[in-house]
Amino acid sequence: MPSELTNLLPEARKRRFRRQYFLRLGTVTFLLLVLLALLHAALLLPTYLYARGEVARAEAGLATFNAAGDAAGEAEVVARQARLKAATGNLSRLGTAPAASAPLRAVLAVPRPGIALTGFTFAAPASANATARMQVSGVAASRDALRQYVAALGALPFVTGADLPISAYAKETDIEFTITLAGTLRP
Repeated sequence: MPSELTNLLPEARKRRFRRQYFLRLGTVTFLLLVLLALLHAALLLPTYLYARGEVARAEAGLATFNAAGDAAGEAEVVARQARLKAATGNLSRLGTAPAASAPLRAVLAVPRPGIALTGFTFAAPASANATARMQVSGVAASRDALRQYVAALGALPFVTGADLPISAYAKETDIEFTITLAGTLRP
């Protein structure tokens, strides 16, 4: 039995049934979308209420701060401004202070047979007339190597003094030392 013979409805009636089917399908889809939108709105309601409460709390805090007294806030601003001016003064002095890299390079360029350097400390001068200080620490293989190294450091043109405590010469070998260099330390 062919399938064409089982449907005895005329074409106009078939179109009307098809149209009603799509109308019902569209209505159900529309109702599901409306239900989904209402569900999302219901789930967003607690977030909205929380955000509104936070805004109200922030506005109340701002009103309290403004009402508490502008004098206290003004004093805090003045104190902060004074701290910032002091920090600016410190930063401006750093621009004119000598850097440690140039004297360090010059000290490292001095020949040092038998000397192993272990540490450096640099102290910039406190004022324009003061002298800068650098400490050079290390281990010398012998007294003679240490003496030659101290003499070579003292001969640098930007060093006015190379001080080594006499107690450094107490050992014969593997002598730990700290030499203090003073001067402009500006090669």
